[in-house]
Amino acid sequence: MVLLVESGDEALFTGDILRLPENYDLGPGSPPVDLMVFEPFDEECGLGLIVLTGYKAGLIFAHLPLSSLHGGSRAVSLSWLKDNWDRWFCYEHADGMRVIAMDQASVLRWDKREILEIA
Repeated sequence: MVLLVESGDEALFTGDILRLPENYDLGPGSPPVDLMVFEPFDEECGLGLIVLTGYKAGLIFAHLPLSSLHGGSRAVSLSWLKDNWDRWFCYEHADGMRVIAMDQASVLRWDKREILEIA
């Protein structure tokens, strides 16, 4: 797993996981939440993010706009994601709008993980 801001990659692909440092609904002090990039098969939008962990696991977090695509490919541009972070990864909190810390978010590539069987 690599921090998003330190990633040398240009895009996120289907199956890649974006780990937010806190839950976007519960706020500060909550456990991290994982979002997986998925293909919504909708020509009107880019790729999407689905929640993998927490009480909203299995629900769609977002369908990203076509402008989020990397060079016309079916991948999320990391430069677009970083430029638009404040719009997509924020939540209402008791003290107003709060942005989730991008410098604490990390990426786990689809080809860099494996399922372990625990006996």
